[in-house]
Amino acid sequence: MKKLLVFLFSILISFNSYGEWKKVGDDPNATYFIDDNSIRKINKSVYWWMLTNYKTPSPWGDMSSKIYNETDCEIFRTRFLTGDFYKQPMGMGNSMNETPDNPEWKYPSPGSSRETVNKYICDYID
Repeated sequence: MKKLLVFLFSILISFNSYGEWKKVGDDPNATYFIDDNSIRKINKSVYWWMLTNYKTPSPWGDMSSKIYNETDCEIFRTRFLTGDFYKQPMGMGNSMNETPDNPEWKYPSPGSSRETVNKYICDYID
């Protein structure tokens, strides 16, 4: 009986952890999710969290990442502010954090998944 309760409780917790992420893009390498509740516009910038599930392990053995981004919708560019990288899908398990000293702006290629994600973010705030 005790094992059954632990099992049921763990299922309920895992369902809740998936609840806030909305799938917004997919490509041969990864699936992209956005937490709509994290999207904030401050002046000309939009700040938001993205969860990426990799279809195969990254060169560092990661299966997912949660990245905090800044997007400038006026000129359609994004930069990575900080991120956590996980060995399990959907940002589960222990993480390693990375925060660049001087984050660089990136411009998504036309037709790319990153363009789809940026479009979702910029449309969301309009």
